[in-house]
Amino acid sequence: MMDYVAWAEWYDIFYAVTDPGDIDFYHGLCRASGGPILEIGVGTGRIALPLAQEGMEIVGIDLNEPMLEVAQQNALDVAPLDGSLRLIQADMRDFDLKRLFPIVTIPARTLLLATSEEDQIKTLCCAVQHLASDGTMAFNLFYPDPEMLADNPNEEFLLEVVEKPDGGRYVLTAKNRFELGSQINHGVQIAEELNPKGEVLRRQELDVVVRYLYPDQVLVLCDRVGLEVIEMWGDFEGSKVDEKSDEIVVLARHASVT
Repeated sequence: MMDYVAWAEWYDIFYAVTDPGDIDFYHGLCRASGGPILEIGVGTGRIALPLAQEGMEIVGIDLNEPMLEVAQQNALDVAPLDGSLRLIQADMRDFDLKRLFPIVTIPARTLLLATSEEDQIKTLCCAVQHLASDGTMAFNLFYPDPEMLADNPNEEFLLEVVEKPDGGRYVLTAKNRFELGSQINHGVQIAEELNPKGEVLRRQELDVVVRYLYPDQVLVLCDRVGLEVIEMWGDFEGSKVDEKSDEIVVLARHASVT
């Protein structure tokens, strides 16, 4: 099981310095829709909160209370909001808000946290049930290229370094252990805080368990839940999906819409 108490503590530290391409992508879609917005896997509010500050209405669900607590505190830190951010603790595989949205997003590779095909279908079904008839759904996954799948499970690789004002830094490394048959990655991300001398002040290993998907599987899953994929890209700028891609970025709508 993933320790979301620990994840909630480290999440914003490392995401603060990542490429903002996903934020720009999702914000562009949400602004174009006019809202309201449903974000599945809202986490600490990294994507949702700036939209609420701009005046949009966002409903964000997440199963993990520690992440929602951070999101709530983040919202209080910038209050008052010109719009609204409603945070709901709910399982993305089984929820009913009894309303429809013109835009439903599942950002940050959240769909992969459903670690079976059945649970991924349930998640998409719930998302579809909340999508307006002419609405758009957007989500992104990582592309499982052959080089990644061949990672040595004992070899750490660097993900992020965040400099601290005092001259210290935060360092995030990771290890992957892919099971090719089940398409499960039992990953570990190692978060460290170092002082200016490079001495480790604290260290925490964070488990990450996901079920990865290939582009053709994404198309099949979408078809099974009544979605038509209208765009599939290899990054947030619209590049072609291939083995050099880092992402699988999907835009979809109800299959009945022409």
